[in-house]
Amino acid sequence: MIVEITTYKAAENVTHEELLIASKAFNNDYCSKCKGLISRQFLKTEEGYMDIFVWKSKAAVEEVQKTFMQNKDAMTFASLTDANSLSMHNYEVLEASSFNN
Repeated sequence: MIVEITTYKAAENVTHEELLIASKAFNNDYCSKCKGLISRQFLKTEEGYMDIFVWKSKAAVEEVQKTFMQNKDAMTFASLTDANSLSMHNYEVLEASSFNN
């Protein structure tokens, strides 16, 4: 499994509410169709926003990275973010645990 952490700020003149609505559309129109994507969490940070994606494999991440820029639904969401603030990192999951406390 791969965890991808992407941080960014909203584009100039894009409100928090607009980004929330766009995030829901991004999930429905794009993420739900990404082969190998297990989950996405959309978070508000002190600096802006963060996406945490969990992927089945590195190959799944690489395939999406090759096609992201050609997908209109992906680019609709990306257009609402500040490209200069974008940071993306992938991490291999060595161990995962779930707790029902």
